[in-house]
Amino acid sequence: MLVYKGFIGQIDYNSESHKLVGEVVNSVDLIEFEGESAAEIKENFQQRVDEYLAFQNEVVGNRPTPFVGNFTICLTTEKQNKVIQAAQQQGQSVTHWLNQQIDLHLSQYFDKIA
Repeated sequence: MLVYKGFIGQIDYNSESHKLVGEVVNSVDLIEFEGESAAEIKENFQQRVDEYLAFQNEVVGNRPTPFVGNFTICLTTEKQNKVIQAAQQQGQSVTHWLNQQIDLHLSQYFDKIA
C-alpha cells in the first residue's frame, strides 16, 4: 500500500503483463498506475495523484478530498436503540461493535461471490 497526499494506492501483480499495477482506493474517480519495480510504481502513483489534483483544480476548480474513513448512515430511532443495546450487551463501544458486524457481513458476502 502507498500513501501520498492522503490518497491510498493498493498494489497488485499482473501475471500476464508481469507488471505491478495499482489503483487509488479512496477517491471518487478511478486513478490507476503501474510500474515494473517498487520505485517505479511509487513514482508513477505520486505522479498520477499530482496529475489528478492538477486536472481537478484546472477543470473543476477545486481540489478533491480523499475519503478519510468516516461513513455516515441514517438509522431509525428503533434501530439506533437496538445497536446501542447490542453493543452494550457485548461490552463494546457502538463504533467497535458496528465495525465488527460490518467486517463479519463483508467476509460472508465476499466468500459467497468468490
